Amino acid sequence: MEQTAKAQRIGFIGFGEVGKTFASAMVARGAEVSYYDVIRTDAVPGAAYCSLEELVARCEILLSTVTTHVAAAAAETAAPLLTSRNTYADMNSTSASLKRRIAGIIGTSAAHFVEGAILSAVGEAGAKASILVAGERAEAFAHRMNELGLVNVKYFSSVVGEASQVKMLRSIFSKGVECLLLEMLVAGKRAGVAEYLWKDIVDFMTKHPFLGIAENWIKTHPGASERRYHEMEQVLETLQELGVDPIMTRGTTEFFRQSTESRLAARFTRKPDDVWAVPEELEKLRRQTPTR
Repeated sequence: MEQTAKAQRIGFIGFGEVGKTFASAMVARGAEVSYYDVIRTDAVPGAAYCSLEELVARCEILLSTVTTHVAAAAAETAAPLLTSRNTYADMNSTSASLKRRIAGIIGTSAAHFVEGAILSAVGEAGAKASILVAGERAEAFAHRMNELGLVNVKYFSSVVGEASQVKMLRSIFSKGVECLLLEMLVAGKRAGVAEYLWKDIVDFMTKHPFLGIAENWIKTHPGASERRYHEMEQVLETLQELGVDPIMTRGTTEFFRQSTESRLAARFTRKPDDVWAVPEELEKLRRQTPTR
C-alpha cells in the first residue's frame, strides 16, 4: 500500500457532519481535501467541491461518509471510475453483510477496499472518534489516518465485516440506553417527575464507576431475575396507566421472564465471581429454549 501510505489527497463522498468533521482535521494536518455530495453543502475551509469523476481522479484515498441507506448505491456509482491507485473506505454504519456487499461492489474495480466502523458519536468526539478498520489494506490505512488527524483509527482485522459486526453489537447498548432514557423521561413528564428522575440517574452514574455498576447488574441477574421480572410487570402497569407505550420496558420484562422461566438461577449456587459466567449460561439456555 505504498501509494496509499504516502497519499496526501483525500476525497469524501458525502459531506455531512462526519465528512466535515474529519475533513477539518485533515486540512489542519496539511492534507489536500476534496469532496462530492449530491447536495452541495456549506464549505469547510481548505476543502474543495468537485464532481465525483474529478474526485476519484484527484484523490488516492476516498472516504464514503454518506447516509447508511445509500452506502451501496454510492459504491456502485463510484466503482466504474476507480483504478488501482484508489483506496475506497466505507465509513458508514452498516451490518457486516452489507459491508461485505459493498466490498464486492468495489471489488469489480482495481481499487483497494477498507471497512470503517465509527464507534463514537462524531458530534461529541469529533476527530478523536474511535474508529475500527478492517480489510487487507486496513493496517496501513489506519496509520495514514492517524497521521492525518483521525487519531483513534485502529486496525481491527484483515477480514471485511468484522469491524462492522463490533459496531452493530455495541449499538445494542448505546442505542438501547438512549431509548430507555427517553422512555423513562417521557413517562416522567407524564407523571411530573422527569427532572427528578434525570438528576437522580445522572448523579448515580457520575458518582459510581460504570465497571462496578455493570458487573453488579450482571452477576446478580441469575438470583434476582424473578424478583426483577415481577417488578417490571408493575412498571409496565405504571406506564400503561400513564398512557405511555412501553416499547423498551416490554422488552426488558420479556428478558427477565425468559431468565426466570429458563431456571437460570438454578445454574448458580451463589453470585458468580466471573462476570462472563452469566452471559455464557444465558447463551447456552437460549440455544436450548425456543423463544415465544
